[in-house]
Amino acid sequence: MALRAARKQAEVEIKARAQYETGHWFQPQEIETPEDVDRVIDFLLSTKEEYHSAAKFISLNRNILPSGFPDHEFIVGVNPVHRKGAIIFGYEAFNFATLGDSESGEEILYHVAGHEAYFPENCELPVDHIREAVKEFVFSGGELPTCVTWKPVA
Repeated sequence: MALRAARKQAEVEIKARAQYETGHWFQPQEIETPEDVDRVIDFLLSTKEEYHSAAKFISLNRNILPSGFPDHEFIVGVNPVHRKGAIIFGYEAFNFATLGDSESGEEILYHVAGHEAYFPENCELPVDHIREAVKEFVFSGGELPTCVTWKPVA
């Protein structure tokens, strides 16, 4: 029984890292399981602090640039009052935002550990869709999730 548990633990692989609290800039949270993604989203839903309303996910299965930085940016914002959220995904020369189900007509401001992250208008979806898209991103090796609709942004 102990051998099986040790094998199972050895099979766990870090898929991504997440930054969503101030201390995470230098020591991001490791994401290994779908439950780890849920913990990040649940934190964003539970916080009363405006400056902790978004998380930055970094896939460990994507390329690192010669500068040492990831070749992508995947930022997830969550509004705990409306239980909606949005995602911005940028890589190479492409930038996408989730296409929302209603027209807000104005930009949305989220904060990743106190750093401003502006999202384009009309990009918020129910938080369950955001959760599903984050899991798809993390466990597909950092691919653009197909479970939500995207719109190109400048």
